[in-house]
Amino acid sequence: MRISISAVCATLLMIACTGKVPENGAMIQGQATGLDPEEIITAVLFQHEGGVGKGIQTDTLRNGRFSFRLDSLAEADHYMIMLFRPRQGYVDVINYGPEIYLEPGAFVRIKGEGKHFRTARIDSPVKDQKLRQLFLKKMSQEDWNALDEIQAHRNLVVNELYYGEVLTKEQKDSLRVMAQQDLDASHEINDRLSQQELKILETEEIGTFALDRILSLARQVSMGKKEYREAVLRLYGRLSNEQKTSRAGMETLNYLNPVKTVSSGSPVPSYEYFDKNGKSVRISDFAGKWVLVDFWSSGCGPCIESIPELGAISKEFPESLSVISISLDKESVWREASKEHGIFWNDWNDPKGTSGSVRSYGTNGIPTFVLVSPEGIINDIIVGYSDGLLRNAVQKAMHSESN
Repeated sequence: MRISISAVCATLLMIACTGKVPENGAMIQGQATGLDPEEIITAVLFQHEGGVGKGIQTDTLRNGRFSFRLDSLAEADHYMIMLFRPRQGYVDVINYGPEIYLEPGAFVRIKGEGKHFRTARIDSPVKDQKLRQLFLKKMSQEDWNALDEIQAHRNLVVNELYYGEVLTKEQKDSLRVMAQQDLDASHEINDRLSQQELKILETEEIGTFALDRILSLARQVSMGKKEYREAVLRLYGRLSNEQKTSRAGMETLNYLNPVKTVSSGSPVPSYEYFDKNGKSVRISDFAGKWVLVDFWSSGCGPCIESIPELGAISKEFPESLSVISISLDKESVWREASKEHGIFWNDWNDPKGTSGSVRSYGTNGIPTFVLVSPEGIINDIIVGYSDGLLRNAVQKAMHSESN
């Protein structure tokens, strides 16, 4: 897994978590055991946004210990801690997780084996955290540990493939085979874990953590695990009315309902979005011009990296092209992020998030870019970002039209 240093966290902070817990904030103290004390290892606190994690704080481990201090929490929220080994221009992922549920005034202590930190012991006053810990005890520790080891190994293999010394074709081919084997093995273990979750959730108290797991399972249904659909529908039926009308509840139902997918040559779907003034808007409002649509989230590193090029393109072709950025974050996060990153072109929000219109384009990741012709026909669908990618796509499409 490639994670650039710039994408790991939005703000690099060295935190010494001492003193009283902020009245409207929270504190986290952690210890990761079993790691090489000679290595430089960082812990990164991510906040979940738009289906991905936005890095908000980083601390370097000292004798395996780290700490975070959040001075203000607007409300209870969902976080995750990951451990990394920084490298030249990239990082090695040591472990994914654990998930942390915070609320104002919470003081959380974490201790676990660094290699298997996802299932670390967490002492917390937050009810949803306690429910998560009880939930994990009912699942296979062996499967979790095996998944951690496979994912960490695959990360090392992929980094060697892309960042290692000059490799022969045979060496590259061998690394690709190893990476695919690890991916296949991780899918197999994830399937076992998902089956365990489906069974446990039939009788589990449905708090925020359980709702998050149901949402994750529903997302898997939308990505091809059709055999889970009936079981997840039953779980959705266990939700309270308040949970069903929450963002997570509505996204769960959206994921369980199939969507008609489109491709190049299809008319662009007529979904409704909202602009910064709360006005209802649609891509078809720009008929007669080329349109470049950008589906993004503030927690997505490549999404943020594409912003300068999107701004430059919007200025370069003002008469013939309209750029539309559609945020998949909740409204408050979208407004703050678009202001932070200076989005001055068409700035919209999809209230259905990652479970909404972006699914119609048959992609499983962001950023997703859609190039639409003046006639409202999809010219190209692009997943991921690299420098110059969007300008080249726009110029190629416009050149083809002129010829």
